[in-house]
Amino acid sequence: MAGIAFGAETHDPDIVFIHATGFNALTYRTLLAPLGEKLHVVAIDARGHGRTDLPARTWGYTSWARHRDDVIALLERHFTGPVTLAGHSMGATVSILVAGRRPDLVSSLALLEPVIVSASLHALMQMPGGPAWNRLLAPIARGAARRRNQFESREAAVEAFSGRGVFKAFPPEALADYVEDGLAQDGRGGFKLACAPAFEAATFSAHRHDTWGALRRAHCPVVMLRAEHGATSSLASMHRIAALKPEARIATVEGASHMLPLERPDRARAAIEAAALMGRRSWREDVE
Repeated sequence: MAGIAFGAETHDPDIVFIHATGFNALTYRTLLAPLGEKLHVVAIDARGHGRTDLPARTWGYTSWARHRDDVIALLERHFTGPVTLAGHSMGATVSILVAGRRPDLVSSLALLEPVIVSASLHALMQMPGGPAWNRLLAPIARGAARRRNQFESREAAVEAFSGRGVFKAFPPEALADYVEDGLAQDGRGGFKLACAPAFEAATFSAHRHDTWGALRRAHCPVVMLRAEHGATSSLASMHRIAALKPEARIATVEGASHMLPLERPDRARAAIEAAALMGRRSWREDVE
């Protein structure tokens, strides 16, 4: 598992950050680097993304439990204390799943646009072949499967992505960072996507995990930001989370889209730092 780090090289990081589907840790460099002035931050490339070289098979890939277990293994093997888990989109949901399975490893959660599917989609996912049907029918999965996957150079990729689709929200430096670790040499003198289109499509379709059950089992402070436009969690979900976690800090960022961490890094950064401080305070109270 590959990653990047910012701040003092302490044994245990304060924050572990997990990216969205299709992206990589380096994409969020401009968001996370300033946090390194106060905190030790580690951002990881999930399986099938960036420079991580864990096997990325699509067969049997029906939930994000695979990513949850990878993060748990990382925390168990390399760190000695609980950390703040922060994430965007898929990364935020995986953070919830980790906290629900191993609350002892997580001091707090910073959730930026978590993916919380509707009750009807969750029910569909539990049916035989549910993820496969979702891959065939969901526009976001179908679009991912058709993504261009060959580029002559990284410069050509930047030109191809600029101003298009989700990349419209990317500042130039974030797009350059995404391309740096989001492309891999194809062995023929060109480049291909590090997150293969088939794996990205499978990730968008793998929703058999139980996000609500994990939230109920997670016993740590929660800070959550939701986009005003195109949010991946409904207003009803936001109110349900507030009911489950009365002490959670939850807000909708006006004018922001799903790419909130890159559009409003100031708000996202403040949310992550607040979660880290809340987690530190909560952990000290538990120890005392």
